[in-house]
Amino acid sequence: MSYLRGLPAPSEFFPPTPRAHALIAKVVWSWIPISLIQWTPLMKLQQMGKTSGSASYHLPGRLAWITAEIIAPINFLYIIYTLPAKLKPTPSAASSIFGTGLPIQHELLAFLYVAHYINRAVVAPLSAPSVSPIAIWVWAMMVYFQLPHSANLASWIVYSTTDATVRDRSTPFFTPLALLGLALWIYGFRGNVVSEYKLYDLRRAAAKRKAKSEGKAVVTYEKVYVIPPAEGTFKHILYPHYVLEWVEWIGYWMMGGAWGLGWGLSTASVWFIISEVTTMLPRAVDGKKWYETKFGKRAVGGRAAAIPALGL
Repeated sequence: MSYLRGLPAPSEFFPPTPRAHALIAKVVWSWIPISLIQWTPLMKLQQMGKTSGSASYHLPGRLAWITAEIIAPINFLYIIYTLPAKLKPTPSAASSIFGTGLPIQHELLAFLYVAHYINRAVVAPLSAPSVSPIAIWVWAMMVYFQLPHSANLASWIVYSTTDATVRDRSTPFFTPLALLGLALWIYGFRGNVVSEYKLYDLRRAAAKRKAKSEGKAVVTYEKVYVIPPAEGTFKHILYPHYVLEWVEWIGYWMMGGAWGLGWGLSTASVWFIISEVTTMLPRAVDGKKWYETKFGKRAVGGRAAAIPALGL
């Protein structure tokens, strides 16, 4: 009970106070051991995408994906626009262009995060030919991922302005390291989108061929899957869109570091990368096994799931 009395009050999370932010960071850390469960037989419980079912406890895929993922940009923007007013002194950087009062470097980090999630939460699921049903507990875990991670990143961006070395921004906007980080972010974001849309196009083409061969006038896309040919971003790995997303967030971390927001394990961007990799890598490895079962090892062609150097 004494531990519970020491926890922040619910009101301290709207927006997060420093105490609430510290607790949110600990919740983010808890995701790592949770994600490692995916390396066990419990991976079978991750019923979504290729491995989803159609039982009554599954939610419509497109709706479930959007409602779970859209939480991230909404929560992030709420904190970015409300938390600065709670700080003393209130940030009022002359370089602010989005009305947050934060330096433009911080606003760019916020803009890139929201841009990523507009694609991930809205554009991608609406563009996909179909989205398989998602088990309700998988949806709940998606929400559990997005809420603390979005709050941790937004609070990190805002509270970094209370650092005396950051408050009076003297770091140039275009430093070589920041430009490299931005280039990596753009490369990763573009590659992620291109790779996913390649998969969408392959599925559409396969569904049309299937409908034509069966003499059906209506094309259905549900549960129509293909193995991507070994070309382009899929030449050496089966999940380049995962790897390119990691590249995107590594670039994000580099920009934050170049602009004085920190480099080490105390930075939210580092933990976001760790959470992404520990969550997505076992899914990629399991997905490779699914491809081998569905299409055969010859079709996989010796490709790795995501990291050839590690055989994963």
